[in-house]
Amino acid sequence: MGIPDRIILTLYTILMAVVAVFLVLFALQIIAPTTVYAFCATIPGKWEYAVGGVVLLLVSLRLLVTGLGGTGVSTLSLGDDKEGKIHVSKNAVEDYVSEIANDIYGVHNAKASAKMIENALNLRINSSIEPAINIPDTTDEMKQVIRKSVMSTLGVEVKDIEVFFKHIQAKK
Repeated sequence: MGIPDRIILTLYTILMAVVAVFLVLFALQIIAPTTVYAFCATIPGKWEYAVGGVVLLLVSLRLLVTGLGGTGVSTLSLGDDKEGKIHVSKNAVEDYVSEIANDIYGVHNAKASAKMIENALNLRINSSIEPAINIPDTTDEMKQVIRKSVMSTLGVEVKDIEVFFKHIQAKK
């Protein structure tokens, strides 16, 4: 879920909280039924309410699609075979790359994200490293091992690997 979807979800959640509070106040008769009926009587013929309803419907549909995983690419297409297409789950590739990175001496808690661009993979790896480990050498080793393993397993070239060490910490 991207940042715009999170913002929409936050605003939608606030709106639903206001509606819930209103329903509770109405059910406990703190808000008089005549007030609600008078408000409802003003709705017909007002285009502002129709626009608001359409916006709420579109936001609801967007959140539903996002929640069901209908946005973004969840599989990577590795190519076409004479008998069909070859796909692999994006999560499978990311987990595989994370395991490879975690197997390198001094690297811990590696998490990878993968994108398929022009029949090649771009990878970003976020991880932690132990103190006293040479970061440039470890990064070069990580890139070589990942490129070789991904090429032999998936048959796809790794175009770019971006390594980001978020912590320098001792192994737990």
